[in-house]
Amino acid sequence: MMEDMRKQFLDLLSDIGFVDISRGANAYNHYSNDLEMVCAILCAGLYPNVVQCKRRGKRTALYTKEVGKVDIHPASVNAGVHLFPLPYMVYSEKVKTSSIYIRDSTNISDYALLMFGGNLTPSQSGEGIEMLGGYLHFSASKRVLELIQRLRGELDKLLKRKIEEPGLDISAEGKGVVAAVVELLHSQDVRY
Repeated sequence: MMEDMRKQFLDLLSDIGFVDISRGANAYNHYSNDLEMVCAILCAGLYPNVVQCKRRGKRTALYTKEVGKVDIHPASVNAGVHLFPLPYMVYSEKVKTSSIYIRDSTNISDYALLMFGGNLTPSQSGEGIEMLGGYLHFSASKRVLELIQRLRGELDKLLKRKIEEPGLDISAEGKGVVAAVVELLHSQDVRY
């Protein structure tokens, strides 16, 4: 079933000119074994469904902007995980039964959110970047914030250009931008 879905997705992307099907699926699967990149792409697809992960002793408490504290659904593969190495999660849905639960969750980094999440807005204090109307706040030196905003701007321009010109070869035309984003995503030394 998954293979059929992959084939169907490849056919759809080919129909709109995003990929050249004659090159085969593997030509477009360069990052399939790159956990940081896969998590970042999931972030792009699931944003704005973001949860903050806050350590509370030997456990992690999870909070959403809309309802506050949530739990991971007991049937989730993450249900038995008590500490998450990264500060955020994205999820596909919230359900309310005896508690409010999130399903289909993936732990993500700050950099995944900064590169693939929503709009980056300078904080009112000028000492950070905010997302989701100030719910998410990122602090760093002014120089680092400028570099992140510039890289995000270049990535956004590249993706917009790809939408406008579906035949654009991002691996050739955007090689430097893609390499910088990948390097940034890999810069956090995370132990899963």
